[in-house]
Amino acid sequence: MWISRPRRNSRTRPGGRNDVELEKVVIPEELLEMAQTYQMLSELDPQQLRKLVPLAEYKQYYTGQVIFQIGDQSSYFHLIVSGEVALEQVAGGKPVRLQALHHGDAMGWSALTEDAQTHFQARALSAVSTVAFPGARLRKACDRDPAMGYLLMKRLLEVVSERLDATRALLAGQEP
Repeated sequence: MWISRPRRNSRTRPGGRNDVELEKVVIPEELLEMAQTYQMLSELDPQQLRKLVPLAEYKQYYTGQVIFQIGDQSSYFHLIVSGEVALEQVAGGKPVRLQALHHGDAMGWSALTEDAQTHFQARALSAVSTVAFPGARLRKACDRDPAMGYLLMKRLLEVVSERLDATRALLAGQEP
C-alpha cells in the first residue's frame, strides 16, 4: 500500500460528548522521494507532498477492465504505479487507442475540474496498480495551498497537451 490511513480515536469529553481525533500520519522520507519521481508531483516540495500523500488511495485493476468510460463522472486522478493502460476514444462503437500509459503516467485529469466528465476511456492492458487521488479532496488541497495548486495545474496542462497531441497524431494517420 502507498500509505496507511490515519486511525480514528474516539474519546468522551467532559459533558458526555464524543470527540474524534485523527492520529498524526508519519510519512517516511522514502515515500516522499518516490512520490517526487512522478512527473506530476516532481516540482512539489516535501511539505506540499505531505499534504497530498494522505489523500491517496491504492487501486488495482485487472487485465481488460475498463477503469473509466467516456462521459463518466470523473472522480479520481490516478498516477500509474505499475501496468499498462490504453486511453481510448470510441468511434463507430469500437475503441480506438490514442495512447498507452505506463508507470509514472497520469490519467483521469478531469477529476481536477469540478463536476467534470471523463473525455476518454481507460482500459487496463495488463494488471494495473494506481495511486488515486479523489478529485474533490485534491481540489480542496489546492485551494488551501495555491502555490501547490499552481504547480499541479502547470503539470496538468502538460498532461492535457500530451493527450491533445496524441489525438492529433492519430487523426493525421500517425501511430500514437
